[in-house]
Formats: sequence, structure tokens, C-alpha cells
Amino acid sequence: MSLWDAISISGSGLSAERTAHALAIAASMASGIKANFGTDCKPLHVGHAARCGIEAALLAETGFTGNPRALEHGDGFGATHGAGSRPAWDLTTTGLGAPHDLVDPGIGVKRFPACASTHQALDATLALAAEHAIDPRAVEAVECGVSYMAPHQLIYDRAETGLQGKFSMPYCVAVALLDRTVGLAQFADARVQRADVQALMPKVRMFVHPEQTTRESLPTRFSEVAITLNDGRRLSRRVRHAKGQPQNPLTDEELTTKFYDCAARVLPRERADSVLAAVQALDAAPDVSVFARLLSGSAR
Repeated sequence: MSLWDAISISGSGLSAERTAHALAIAASMASGIKANFGTDCKPLHVGHAARCGIEAALLAETGFTGNPRALEHGDGFGATHGAGSRPAWDLTTTGLGAPHDLVDPGIGVKRFPACASTHQALDATLALAAEHAIDPRAVEAVECGVSYMAPHQLIYDRAETGLQGKFSMPYCVAVALLDRTVGLAQFADARVQRADVQALMPKVRMFVHPEQTTRESLPTRFSEVAITLNDGRRLSRRVRHAKGQPQNPLTDEELTTKFYDCAARVLPRERADSVLAAVQALDAAPDVSVFARLLSGSAR
């Protein structure tokens, strides 16, 4: 049965528009694609990949088989998904486990609920706004110099929805200047569509910084933000390690703020407090059953 047959049978009552959405979702399930950034499919990429990884491990445990060289085979994953180029497997395996990234450099926690390619610029923008008490109404232009990789991820110049805003440098920088914070509330559709941020977005320009045009620049990539004000001042800041990265970790207070921004949307405050306390004591817990019950709402 083909993909089209499956969608036709299971979704026989779908409109043409929803059939198109079904095909887009199926494309992401086959392999995560950037065309679906700024839609519900983007978080599906990660969750679906994790689910498939677990399912693959459980199937292998029962004796289910696959070609052990399915990655490297001439008709395998690398060949079919490599756009005609030979996969550089050495880049994947060089230094593997020596040490594992979980140990060095360590775990990073995203400070903002937006694409990581915005984070350096957001840190720079918020720092400049606080240091110079910038009035958004006084902003003439904002220039964001980024890595050559960023424009492939930040694909929306003018965001119209919250999901698109997560992949829009102009939106993220504009809302940071206006709200002085970038949390989940800043990615509600209603916030994106307000006149103030829609008017400020066109003043924000993203471009590839001349020092960051090649793969060799990736280990030292940075974002540089320059804000021009209507009094003639030009304020700039360069950020290499975004707040939340292992080299520039979030403080306990910042982690707590992020936790409550997320948890308050699904848990009563009292239970959120209990979950946070359980997380903070997790390394000393005899098992995770109490923690699991707290998350499910069945804790006594």
C-alpha cells in the first residue's frame, strides 16, 4: 500500500486542504524537513524520532531484523538521504564517546522557547535594551549578523503565527525589545499579530556575518546585533555562548523561572511546587515512582 493509498483510505472524508496537511505530516514522519518549521510538525520531529528509536530498540530486542549495514549500504540511509553526495561517516564517529557530550561540554538548556539560532541574538538584544534603556519607539533599525546556517532554520521574515515566530529572527528580536522577555506568552498567535510587533519587525534585518560563511566558522559561531536609534546612536553587542549553553549555564533562579513558565500552563501552582521539589531531590530519590505520580496527577 502506498502513502497516498493509506491517506486516501483513512482520511476519505478530508478536504483538499486537510489532505495537503496530511501529506505534509507524513513527509515529516518519513524524515524531519525544514519546510515544516513553524508548524505543529516541528515538535513532532523530535517526539516522533524518539518514539521510533524506542520502538526500534524494542523490536530488535524481540528478534526483529534489519540490515546491519543499512546506514552505509549503497541503497541505505546515507545514500538515499545524502542528496547525491557521499556521507562523511568519519564526522559522525570521530571522537565518539571520548568523552560523551553529556559529560563534556555538558547539557545545554534553552533559555527561550524559540529556535536555538535566535538565542545569541536575543541575549545581545536583551542586554543592550537593559543597559541602554532602549525605547522601542526610538529604534530605526536592527541588524543581526549570524552564522551561514541560521537562515536555513529561521525561514520567516514576517511571522504571522506563534509557531512561525519561533523561526523568525525579526519577530524574536522585535518582541524582545518590546516585552523585555521572551517566554511562552510571546509565542501566542495574538501576541504575534499585535500592531506594535508587526510594525517593528520590518526594521530587523538578518544577514550572514562575513566572518561566518563557512563550515570552519561553526566552532566559534556568534551573533552580533547592532541597534540604530533615531538620535544617531548605534549600539552593538556580540554573543558567542548563548545563555543556557554549558559554557554559560542558566542560574538556578533562571531555571526555576523557566520551569514555572512551562508548568503553570498545565499544573496547579501547588503541584508545580511539588514537582520542582521532587526534581531538585531526584538524585537522592530511591526510585522515580513518586515523581512519576506527581507528573500524572495521582500522587497522594
